[in-house]
Amino acid sequence: MASNTSFLADKIIVCEDDPILRTNISSALEIEGYHVYQAANGLEAKQLLMAKRVALIVSDWAMPVLDGLELLNFAKSDARFSHIPFIFLTAKTTIEDKLTALGLMADDYITKPFSLQELVFKCRNGIENRKQIITANLINDVESTFDSRDQKFLAQIKGFIQKNITNDELALADFASEFPMSISSIQKNIKRICGQSLFKLIIDMRLQKAKNMIESDAAPISEVLVHCGFSNHNHFTKKFKDTYGILPSKLSKSNKAGEN
Repeated sequence: MASNTSFLADKIIVCEDDPILRTNISSALEIEGYHVYQAANGLEAKQLLMAKRVALIVSDWAMPVLDGLELLNFAKSDARFSHIPFIFLTAKTTIEDKLTALGLMADDYITKPFSLQELVFKCRNGIENRKQIITANLINDVESTFDSRDQKFLAQIKGFIQKNITNDELALADFASEFPMSISSIQKNIKRICGQSLFKLIIDMRLQKAKNMIESDAAPISEVLVHCGFSNHNHFTKKFKDTYGILPSKLSKSNKAGEN
């Protein structure tokens, strides 16, 4: 069983007044490596939200003290928390109830009874999709809050990665040879600016290029690997599936056409 005490684990609030169901949900998420904070009502969840840095909220609707709809409204109306994915887990099944929740910016809506595996998948997808948005913003050079020096430095790093993206032997030492600073300083600056390691930035740029090539059917997947600097097919497939939640072959237009 995976530990739920890792400092690096993504944090999830599970808000449910039924203690047995709350424990079952929490256990299923902890097995997947998440750190779970449990709340018996919306007020407890609200207090956790203000005290902890969380990646996702799973909440029941009907609860004492503060219900799930009030919790949702609080989270989505506060700029500190509005970006956090919010999944409703409720016995309310009417379309009117669902539209009410979605109208208040709920990210997903699961009705009881439900599959724990489905919930785990949706939690994972919600967290990973949010991370991909952040990564895409970095890779595609969208507007950022970086100062001009940071923007220039990041552009130079990404330009060097793009220039060497086909090189499957690109190493951290190569950056130290290209830039007038130690690899340690380069990595610290990338971590400060991007919130991720230089190695992760390289992998993300390789995967983004591979995804673009596969979606446009620019080349067979075996050639995409070469163009994007992956020397091992199994390693590439695993990284791609972990990042995008789909096998590269399932994304290929030619493969889809063959299935039709």
